[in-house]
Amino acid sequence: MKLLIVDCCIRENLSSTRKFYEAFLEKVDISSFEVERLYLTRENLQPLTNDEINLRDKLLKEKNFEHDIFKYAKQFAEATEIIIAAPYWDLSFPSLLRVYFERISVVGITFGYEGTKSVGYCKAGTIGYFSTCGGFIDGKHLGAEYVRKLAKMFGIDVVREYIAEGLDVDPEKRKKIADYFK
Repeated sequence: MKLLIVDCCIRENLSSTRKFYEAFLEKVDISSFEVERLYLTRENLQPLTNDEINLRDKLLKEKNFEHDIFKYAKQFAEATEIIIAAPYWDLSFPSLLRVYFERISVVGITFGYEGTKSVGYCKAGTIGYFSTCGGFIDGKHLGAEYVRKLAKMFGIDVVREYIAEGLDVDPEKRKKIADYFK
């Protein structure tokens, strides 16, 4: 079993979101998993260019999935459980996570079509989506909604949202973020 952790915590070790999901990992038994951590801030992720889209289309037509352009999509599709961690920014999440999603949304790897119906190919049963917010968003996290819809397209039926709000409004909450799962 493979657990993929997609960490989009821009502030890295200063990130409350990272502390939040790490507190969760301390409370659950992941010893049976092969754990892969993907720190998006350490990857050279850029939006797809016209040349890359043309190359990807050519490779997809040839059913050649061995090129490096597909590495993130294959890694995501093979994971049996997934954690995505990203702070709440501008009503959703940092743009770097959107670039990652663009790179993993690949017909023939993470999803495909049967006639006119989209079918997911990912092995994961669950995505845990972790996010922290400075204010109170009252359940209106567009990033979480985006992840739910993308997961459905990929054939992942369960998205568990772990969202801690009000960390700037009440700084004591930020100090106690690691206690959230006690």
